[in-house]
Amino acid sequence: MNPDLALALEFLKGNGQPLALTASPLQQVLKGEILEIDPTLGSALLAFEPGAEFIQGNGVIQGGIVTTMLDYALAFAALVRAPAQMSVSSASLTVNFLKPAPPGRLIARATVIRMGSRMAFAAAQIGPDDTNLIATATAVMAVVQMKG
Repeated sequence: MNPDLALALEFLKGNGQPLALTASPLQQVLKGEILEIDPTLGSALLAFEPGAEFIQGNGVIQGGIVTTMLDYALAFAALVRAPAQMSVSSASLTVNFLKPAPPGRLIARATVIRMGSRMAFAAAQIGPDDTNLIATATAVMAVVQMKG
């Protein structure tokens, strides 16, 4: 089973308390956690708090890390909406940076716009809160057979 999907399912079985993202070292170092998951809508709300190692020379979070956090949110939203025994993989990811990403806690919200049998289309946003966005993203994700 996809380790991210296993985390999402663990969160859904829980009591709604945040669940740390532990499926990869990068998720852990970004201090990622699941705040909300809705498999019916195909939505995910994740929080991250990147450390000083992700701050670039201008005192803001490096753009590639912002993109990574958006990609995680998009993947979780699509994973919980995908058919059983299927996984997702980013095929195309477009990120629009609205302003520099300040250090501190960021919230990424993603929603599946359309789930097809071979492709999923999703959108995400990230910022310190829902009204102070730093970037948005759209993605096309391939729906693929899970390995193992």
